[in-house]
Formats: sequence, structure tokens, C-alpha cells
Amino acid sequence: MKKRRQDPRPSCHLQLQPGRQSRGGPPRRPIEMRSRRQNRPSCRRRTPAAFRPGDTLRLGNPSRLIDEATPPLTINPMMHTDLIERLHATPWRGVLAITGGGSGAIERLLTVPGASATVLEAVVPYCQTALADWLDETPARACDERTARQMAMCGFERARRLAPDADPRTLFGVGCTASLASSRPKRGDHRAHIAVQTAGRTLLVTLQFEKGRRSRADEEGATAHTVVATLAQIAGVHQLDLTKTPPGIEASVEDVAAPAEWVELLLGERDVVTLHHAPAPRGVAVCLFPGSFNPPHAGHAAIARHAAERTGRPVVLELSITNVDKAPLDYIELTRRTHALAGQPLWLTQTPTFAQKAELAPGAVFAVGADTIERIGQGRYYADDAARDAALQSLAERGCRFLVFGRMADDQFAGLDHLALPPALRALCDGVPETDFRVDVSSSEIRSS
Repeated sequence: MKKRRQDPRPSCHLQLQPGRQSRGGPPRRPIEMRSRRQNRPSCRRRTPAAFRPGDTLRLGNPSRLIDEATPPLTINPMMHTDLIERLHATPWRGVLAITGGGSGAIERLLTVPGASATVLEAVVPYCQTALADWLDETPARACDERTARQMAMCGFERARRLAPDADPRTLFGVGCTASLASSRPKRGDHRAHIAVQTAGRTLLVTLQFEKGRRSRADEEGATAHTVVATLAQIAGVHQLDLTKTPPGIEASVEDVAAPAEWVELLLGERDVVTLHHAPAPRGVAVCLFPGSFNPPHAGHAAIARHAAERTGRPVVLELSITNVDKAPLDYIELTRRTHALAGQPLWLTQTPTFAQKAELAPGAVFAVGADTIERIGQGRYYADDAARDAALQSLAERGCRFLVFGRMADDQFAGLDHLALPPALRALCDGVPETDFRVDVSSSEIRSS
């Protein structure tokens, strides 16, 4: 590859495949180089949650791991050549997105012959705007294990679009976000989060560096090395060895292999997975309670109880792995949320819109908050007003209705009567009075606190 002429301006966003298409849009020219120097919230290292989701979670297995895939003190130009050659010889292909550190992994993959067999696209969304563009949302923290997993999932979905004829079970997305040593002292930890997403697996490796022990180049090299090693583990040509991690680097692994039903759901080969003794879709009339449940709280439980009493129907929670505004949920995230909802009838679906939910549950009553019903009526979620009216008409034809619970908004309680809704939507709604139900708690407030 011809090297880019040195530009005196600091780099912001490097795109190795010019003209990357935005998801669902036309090609666009690469983003101009801009400085990354801007204030960002402090990113504290977050230890993976201590849960044991059966045999779908493996936290490393030193007895099966090898030396070659461990983070070195430094990286030399010849390191990994044999490993990368073996990687290029596998059927795995995918997209890499790397920010903050570890971009040397892209160079190593591309300089070993055969890279076109493995790399579909590689991007470095370095500034906040570029990262938000890649994720289709602004992350709460740029350097965070969840951000790395979201980057990997976006990469996997991008790989499916770039290689539509490939077996999706041989595609991958890599996400790496790092906060490493720089010219200015950092209050937060020096760390890197590397995630790989495939059709059947989410693998996350977190590195935490001892401050002052290594230079920026050394931390960058160790991060790049781990990106390649993690991808090699996914491809089955090597496995990570946490027992050989050099002094001054703390490493951890979280690895979830998904059940077959989850894989089929992500790939669109099925539309629902029932858990915790939930009734089958398109069967008994239910009260469906959709939500992200991130995290579930007492308000969710109270809504479910009140909805069951008011409708006389069994209440089924519904968690859609896809969202109109975000990337699909990865398997680590999905495992955490389903375990938090253990014991409650639950549907996992790929139905981000209520028109799609109505196809799964005709005649259902949807238990929703005032904020959700307001979004359903907003035109920005539809191609135009005619598309919105058609969606509402399909809900009415399938005999669906909404049970609307009020909630706090801008320091005021807002119920159904406070909302300006399209008449066709308002006709499908029944409100729960504040005197009957009010719980002033939300998942977003819990996350922010």
C-alpha cells in the first residue's frame, strides 16, 4: 500500500477503504483529518460482571493456551508473520474498527501477503464524531468495554453487507478502543478493550497497563499484538495465554458462545426465542411488555403486575436484539440481560417496530411508557406520514392496543393525557391514571448514577 504523505495536521479519522458506505446510505468521501484533542469524560476501568451463565461463558483456560498470542513488551516488524499467514489461510473475513490505540494491527494484517482474503475493510474512527458515525450513536464513554463490543457488532453487520454471498458464520467484526500513554498525563487508567463479534460468539479482552512502566509505543504495540492474537483465536489458529502476560499488564477475557437459537435470531433465520416458560408467539393472547431492561428495576416489576391485573392476561417481557437507533445486542450483553430477567417469561425477538411485534402477537396489549408511545407517533421513525399511518392501521387491523403508563419527564409527571398523539394512535391507547400507578425510577437514571 502506498504510504500517505506526512501531513503536519494531527490525524483524526483514517479510512483504509475510501468511500465507505454508511449503513443504508450512498458512498461518501472519507472524513477530513481533524484533531482529536477535545475533552472527554474520564473512563474508569469496569470489571466484567461476576455472573456464571452456564457453559456459554468461558473466562480463559490457561491449560489450552499458547505463548505466541500473549501481549509482548514491544512489537518487532517480523512478529506474527506466521500467525497472520495461517489466519489469512482460513475462510474468516471481516471488518476492523480501531480507535485510541492498536491501529498497528491493521498494518500487520495488510503487510502480510493474502490480506484480501481476511480484511474486507479497516477504519480508524479516531475523533468523537467519527466514532459516533461508526456506531450510529454517541457512546457514553469512548474507551469502554461496551463501546468495544458495539464497535465489533457494527463491524460484523458491515461485513455482512460487504460480503452478502459469504457464509455469515465465517464473518467477523473487530472493535478496539484504547486510552494509552500520551504527551499529557492521564487521570484514568491506561487500558484497551478488544472485542471480536461473529455469528456465534462474542469475545472480549481487556488490558490494563501499569502507568509509567511503558512508553506509548510499547502500549500501542501490546494492544496491536492482542488485536491480532484475539482474531487468531476466533479463527482457530491460536489461543490467548493470559498466564504469559508480561509484568505490568493485567489482562482479562470474557467469551460467550451463543446457543444455536440466538445465532439463528441474529442472522434473521428465526423471529423469536422463548425463555423462562414464556408462551409461544401467535398463540394465547398476551400482554407484551417491550423494553431494553438495562437494567431491570422495581418499576418494571410493578408495571408487569399492574398490567396483568388490568388486562387479565399473562405478561410476557420482550427484548428485541435489534433497535431502530442502535446496533444489535452482542452475546455478552444479551447474556447479562437475560440472566437479570431470570424467572420472568421472556421473548427475545428481532422486531424493533411495533408493526413487527404485532405480527408476532396479534391481538396483544402492549404495556408501554408515555415516552415510548410518544416516539411511536413521531414521524422521524417512518419514511413519511403515510408510512406512519399505514403502520398504525396494521396495528388496528391486528387488534392490538396500548396500555400507557405515565412517567417523569423534565421534572414533571407525564401521562397519556399530556401527550399530543396522532388521532389514529390515540384511538388505540388506554391510559393508567397517576392515582393508580406512579413509579419515579428509570433504567437511564440507574445507569447514570
